[in-house]
Amino acid sequence: MFITSFRSFLRDESGSYTVWSLIWFSLYVAIGGLAVDMTDAYRNQTLLQATADASALSGVLSLPDASSAKDEAVAYSADNMGYGLNGIVLERDEVFTGNWDFTSQAFTDGGTPLNAVRVITRRDDGNDNPLAANFLHILSLWGIPFDRFNISTEAIAIKYVPKCLNGGMVSYNALNVTSGNGFHNEMCLHAQNAIFDNREQDFSVSMNNGNTLDPGVTVSMPRLEELDGRPNILSNNTGLAEALIEGDLWPKDAMAIQQIMDKILAFDLEYMPSYVLRPDGLAIANTIEHVTPGTFPTTLTENTVYEVTCGSSGGSFSLPKDVVLRNVAIITDCSIHAANAAVIENVLIASSDLGNGSNPTDKHTINLASDAHIGSQNFCTIGTGGVEIYALASVHLAAKFDIRGLRAVVGGDFSMTAQGNVEGISLEAMDRIEATANGDFGLCPNGTPPPGRVAWQYRLIR
Repeated sequence: MFITSFRSFLRDESGSYTVWSLIWFSLYVAIGGLAVDMTDAYRNQTLLQATADASALSGVLSLPDASSAKDEAVAYSADNMGYGLNGIVLERDEVFTGNWDFTSQAFTDGGTPLNAVRVITRRDDGNDNPLAANFLHILSLWGIPFDRFNISTEAIAIKYVPKCLNGGMVSYNALNVTSGNGFHNEMCLHAQNAIFDNREQDFSVSMNNGNTLDPGVTVSMPRLEELDGRPNILSNNTGLAEALIEGDLWPKDAMAIQQIMDKILAFDLEYMPSYVLRPDGLAIANTIEHVTPGTFPTTLTENTVYEVTCGSSGGSFSLPKDVVLRNVAIITDCSIHAANAAVIENVLIASSDLGNGSNPTDKHTINLASDAHIGSQNFCTIGTGGVEIYALASVHLAAKFDIRGLRAVVGGDFSMTAQGNVEGISLEAMDRIEATANGDFGLCPNGTPPPGRVAWQYRLIR
C-alpha cells in the first residue's frame, strides 16, 4: 500500500507549472515595472529640471546680492515641488553664485563680476529623498536589489545686457538709413519690425546706396527676408552682406518708457545721475528748481535738477543759441527746442510731453537744431561727460550734430539728419530710427559704454 502510494506520488505531475508560472510572472512584472518605474523616473527628472531652471532664474534676479540669490532659489524650489514626498530638492549649499564667461563658456563659482547662478536639484540618497521604485522591487527575487532611483539635474542662469543694447541702435519697429554713411567700431543696428507699417512691403531695415559697414558691424532683424529687397542693396552698400544677422532683440527700456518716465518725474534715485546727487548718493545735491517756461534761466546752476512745468499738452520752451548745459538734469512735461550750436555735457533731459491725435508719439518733443554737441569730446577716453535723453514721444537732431556718449530711450521715432558724427551711442526707439546722409556712426574704439542705465536681461545657459 505504501509503495503504491509513493509510486503514485512520483508519477503525479499536477502543479509542475507553478514554478515556471512564478518565474514568468516575476519576469512580466519586472518588464511592466521597468516601463512604469522608468516613466515615473523620467517624469520626476523633468520636474527636477524645470525646478532647477526656474530656481536659477529666480535667484539670478537678485544678483549682485549673493545671499538673496541663494534664498530666492531655494524658496522657489520649495514652492515649485514642495516638501511632501519630494523632500528638499534644492539645498542652499547647492546654489552657487559666480561669473559666466561668454568667451570660454564656463562658470566660475565665486567669480566676479557676479552675473550667474548655478543650482543642482536632487532626489537622491544624499538629500534623503530618492525616488522609490514601485514594481522593480521584484528584481530582488533574482538577487538584484533595485528599490530606488537617484536623480539630479542642474541649471545655470545669467544676467546680461545684449551687446547691441549696450552700444548700438535698436528699434522696436524699423530702421531706415539713406546714403553715404559709415559704420565702424563694431556698431550694431537692429530693427525688430514688431509694428506693421502700411507700406507695400513691411521692412525691418532699409538702406539706400553708398553706405560702408566695416568688419565687426552687425545689422540684424528677426528674419533676413525683412531686409529691404531693393535690387543691388547688397552690392551697393559695402560690407552689408557680411554684417547681416538673423535674430530677435527687444528694446526693453523703450518698451517700458512710461514706467521709466514715471520714475524720473518722481526723482527716483535709480535714474538720477551722479552729478545731481550728494557725494553719498542719497539725495539731490542742490534744490530742485521749479520753473515755468517763461522764467527758464539762461544760465543754469550745476548739480541741480530743473523741473519745468507747462501744465498742459502742447506747451514748450526754448534753449537759447549757443547754450551750454553741464552737470544738470532737465525734467519737464513740455517740448524742448534748442537753438543752433547747443553744447550739452553731463546732462539728463527727460520730456513726458505727447502730441495729439491718433499717433501722439509722432511729435518731436525734444528737438535740437544744427551743430548740437552732445557729450564731452573726450568721453570715450575718460568715460564721463555723456548725455541721457528720455522722451515719451519723438526726438529729432538737425544736421551736423556731434555725439560723444549718448544714451537715448524714446517712445516714438529718433531721427537724425545729414552730416552727423557719432562715437559712443546706446539708442532704443519704440517706432523708427532714421539716419540720413553722410553720417559717421561708431562705438567708442576702446569699448567705453555709453552713460545711463540699461535694463538687465535674463536667460538660461544650460
